[in-house]
Amino acid sequence: MEVKINKDEEKEIEFEVIGEKTLLNPLKNKLLEYEEVEFAEWRVEHPLIGNPEFYLRVKKGKARDFLKKAIEELKNELKELLNQLEE
Repeated sequence: MEVKINKDEEKEIEFEVIGEKTLLNPLKNKLLEYEEVEFAEWRVEHPLIGNPEFYLRVKKGKARDFLKKAIEELKNELKELLNQLEE
């Protein structure tokens, strides 16, 4: 998976994800749990030839910080799930 950042400002971040689509819905849902997040969504122009574009806007704080926080939380949740499946 490759990420191409198209916009990186304090309150907004927009990036293209190359080679991955399955993680974007869980990421969006995790971000929308935070009250500081004003908008989180992703779209793809064409499902066969396009790469998804993810957009995040926050009311306060830094968009990049919330993105990192959500990714870490998802990573921990997936590790916990894997541990439970291995028991």
